[in-house]
Amino acid sequence: MSRLCLAMCIGLAIFGNSGCGGGAKPPVVDPVAPVKGTITLDGKPLPAGELHFSTLGVPPSILQVKDGAFAGNAPVGEDLVEAYIFIEGPANPRYPEVPTKVNTAPAKYSGPKSALKATVTKAGPNEFKFAMTK
Repeated sequence: MSRLCLAMCIGLAIFGNSGCGGGAKPPVVDPVAPVKGTITLDGKPLPAGELHFSTLGVPPSILQVKDGAFAGNAPVGEDLVEAYIFIEGPANPRYPEVPTKVNTAPAKYSGPKSALKATVTKAGPNEFKFAMTK
């Protein structure tokens, strides 16, 4: 009887571990492509800031803006582009050593209803010129 139980346990262990998945699948990586361009505010190059390129269901790519220029990788597809112009914010009384930031970009260019859009393709050239107004 004990040999029968042992055989059944070994059989179940082998059967349970065999599965039909064929092993672990590699993670799906969302495609990105190089982008570059310029951004102005009221006709002048934006001195500093961030642009967030995102498509639905994909984390945004955050590109730094310096002297009106930006470059980096962005998700392929119809991207929503959000502009952020940060200034130092008021101190947090609970954590005074941690700096805070306040976005001063016009509201129509940041958040989910941003007026800035970009079609990013794998083939490129993906050069964009964004003009913001106050």
